[in-house]
Amino acid sequence: MRPDSAPRSARWLVLLACAPLAGCWTGGAQLDTGYTYEWEMDPDQPPIPFGLWGLNGFHTAEGLRQVEEQFGIAVFHTSTHVPSWGVGTMLPMARSAGLRVNLRMAGDHHWYTDGEGNFDLAAWKAMLEPWRDSGVQEFIDDGTLAYHLLLDDISTFEGRSPTGDELEEMARYSKSVLPGLKVAVREEAARMPVPVRGSYEFLDAAFNQYVSWYGDVEEYAFVNEAAAHRLGLELVNGLNIADGGNGSSGQPGWSETRWAMSAAEIVQYGYVLSAVPDCALFMAWEYDGEELWSDESVGSDYFDRPENTAALYWLGRRLAGEDPPRP
Repeated sequence: MRPDSAPRSARWLVLLACAPLAGCWTGGAQLDTGYTYEWEMDPDQPPIPFGLWGLNGFHTAEGLRQVEEQFGIAVFHTSTHVPSWGVGTMLPMARSAGLRVNLRMAGDHHWYTDGEGNFDLAAWKAMLEPWRDSGVQEFIDDGTLAYHLLLDDISTFEGRSPTGDELEEMARYSKSVLPGLKVAVREEAARMPVPVRGSYEFLDAAFNQYVSWYGDVEEYAFVNEAAAHRLGLELVNGLNIADGGNGSSGQPGWSETRWAMSAAEIVQYGYVLSAVPDCALFMAWEYDGEELWSDESVGSDYFDRPENTAALYWLGRRLAGEDPPRP
């Protein structure tokens, strides 16, 4: 256990050598903490749901079952701002496949960005309003919907990005429209804006997404875990497989200047991030059968390579509390 925290009930780790932790991970800069850890999963604790972003091209009953069986996922993330499609088509398909969904429901940034590139809270609320009384509540009540992703990449507005207090108001408003549905944003917990009160009351989770240039994965894991607890947030860990590699895969990424993670990287990083205490969910970006990567390949084809499928399936089994041999 970390010496600066109370015992965690779920996943645990053994501290072998210690040095001060706070502030070690700075979103790219790497400092030597002197920490070395053994990472073990507790098979007696509930499994951590494992999921993939995207699944475009697989949004059919057969397609969802195919991905579920191939990778052992329990949840996926997608986006729609059209309640009729979400409630009438996508969510029933997910339910029939036995999958849960994290859903972004207010559309892309341009729907709630003002003329100067600033985040517009009132416009965001207006985009969410059609979901009120849309029939979505039954999918919240039966657990098909896991999280409402309020915003994706919260710090990428051309002008002013939302403050911590605006994120809190978005979370409060979402829960008034969609009672019982957890709310999250995609951002490293250690980079989250802090609301005036110092922690979040309505926002439930920050979705972390590790990339190789963030530096030592253990430092990253613990600094973000500590930040999440400090802010009162659940921790969702994940890997940016499509763009977060160190170049060892030789596979150009989704972006022109990036590399996809290799199978060895998936195992190396996933081994650590899966065992962070109190990790509530693990998501990998992204399995997509339609989008072209920078080399004109289809992203899902890379995930489908046997070594990558094996690495992801191993990660899913580990998150389920098993102790499978590394592929």
